Amino acid sequence: MKKETKKAEEKKEEKKPEEKKLDQKAQEEMAAVVKEIEGALFAVKFYPVAVDEKSKNEALVKLKDIYAKGNDTVKQLFLYMMHEILAQSSDLKLIHTQEYFRAKHPTMEPAQLRMNVYRAMFNYHTSLEGLGELIKMLGELKGSDDSAKLLTYHFSHLCGFESEANHMLRAVIIESLGKSESLYALKALLEYARYNDNERTLNRIVNALVGWEGRVDGLKISEEEKQKLRARLQEIMTREKGGTHYG
Repeated sequence: MKKETKKAEEKKEEKKPEEKKLDQKAQEEMAAVVKEIEGALFAVKFYPVAVDEKSKNEALVKLKDIYAKGNDTVKQLFLYMMHEILAQSSDLKLIHTQEYFRAKHPTMEPAQLRMNVYRAMFNYHTSLEGLGELIKMLGELKGSDDSAKLLTYHFSHLCGFESEANHMLRAVIIESLGKSESLYALKALLEYARYNDNERTLNRIVNALVGWEGRVDGLKISEEEKQKLRARLQEIMTREKGGTHYG
């Protein structure tokens, strides 16, 4: 009886030929999207050494287009790949030398070690200016709160330790959240404004919120919630004009 039950379960779990074809097609489509994203990132990565500004800008437009047209799976993969790049900001405190890469890859040939150093020196997407451009691109993505959430994730981690590089990247994130169309971005900025005591950062947050004042009406939420957001915005602006901060 147990054997029959097991066989029945195995038969139930077997996929029909048409289901296998659909799975294979989905995998092929995803592989094609990954190739597209990687191709665009290649153009960003090698600017300005091997790629001109026009090609780099076209690649950034293409990345936004891929995200806008993609399904949920594509969007998740896209943001995962962006996260992996932004996470390399933690390496900004390190100088990439042959010794650095040898410590990471003890068996690597000297020629490959030198190539890794060369790439680290000239990679645009892991420089301050390149990371800033990718952050701005994430703030311009349409259609969901996911990209705003990714930006707030990195903002949180960049707040974990102080450096001029981190201050600059946090400033770009705040500016991008201020230009975003995401309700989550607005709510995050409101929270930051309420509890931040750093005057330099707070001024940036307030400036970002100024950009939101005229965009609340366009949010797809109830009029009651819009009124609450307007009230919170007005409270912050009034306090800042009066020179007082939240306690």
